[in-house]
Amino acid sequence: MKVESIIAERANHRIATLLGGFVALATATPMLALAAADVGVPVSKSPAARLEAISGSTAKRVILSAKAAERLGIETSKVGEAPITRRQMVSGLVVAPFEKQPEPKPAGGTFGGYGRIAAPAAQEPAGHPKPGIGSGGFAKVAAAPAPQPFAPAAAPQVTSPALGEVWVLVTLSPAEWERLAADRPARLLPLDTRGSSGKGLLAQPSGMQPVEDFKRSMLSLYYVVPGKDHGLTLNNRMRVELQLSGSDEKQKTVPYSAVYYDAKGTAWVYVNEAPLVYARQRIRIERVVGDLAVVSEGPPVGAPVVTTGAALLYGVEIFGK
Repeated sequence: MKVESIIAERANHRIATLLGGFVALATATPMLALAAADVGVPVSKSPAARLEAISGSTAKRVILSAKAAERLGIETSKVGEAPITRRQMVSGLVVAPFEKQPEPKPAGGTFGGYGRIAAPAAQEPAGHPKPGIGSGGFAKVAAAPAPQPFAPAAAPQVTSPALGEVWVLVTLSPAEWERLAADRPARLLPLDTRGSSGKGLLAQPSGMQPVEDFKRSMLSLYYVVPGKDHGLTLNNRMRVELQLSGSDEKQKTVPYSAVYYDAKGTAWVYVNEAPLVYARQRIRIERVVGDLAVVSEGPPVGAPVVTTGAALLYGVEIFGK
């Protein structure tokens, strides 16, 4: 019994020691926190992002810490203005050069009269009797020539290539021809977009009037690629970028990389209102030209918008983290 008493006494002593340690630690913790606050050591981390309501908008303003902005890799660019050239991409065929035909005169009867010339005046057939009195006493008159329909313009004649020069044939509808800037060069691009540098070759207008294809009601148009170092091959298909006529006035643009589409397809940009402060603003896109989006509604020219990290800011705004 004496041995059991000793073991029980030691066990109780050990339990008391442990309980005393816990009590001491619990008592000391608030004092340590107060001491840490006195010397300026942060007890808890500040939030990486805060949200603020925006008056008149369902969007929320996102305020990031410097560390959070660095971690998200936020980059910005400015809303700008630029003259936007309207373009259209069509298919083209590389052909041998042609002799230039005289400009055909519109003869009516078709839209625009393109590629139609009036038939030459009918001449009296050789040996045809002239009007006079026949043996029967009846007057004889020459039969009127049958009316001749308008003849289509003859196709240009193929000539031998000079110094490697080639032409490019494109086909347009009458409406497309009306919108075309006929005096502007065309840009030639290969069909394979993966290996294309995007620069392309420039082909100059041939100066010929378009020739009408009666069967398809389409117009054939030619562009000239001079020289011999163009690398083109006859009868190969190309992508041809044509310039359309229109105003050259400057229009408001934003980098297309700054555009974020929500689940409903609405376009937004994040405006960098102040350092580390970002507000989502709706925009209206008229069209996309290259890496620029032409907008009719949006932030003013010169406003900085987020080009990298917009999707991450949207996640912060929606989910709060």
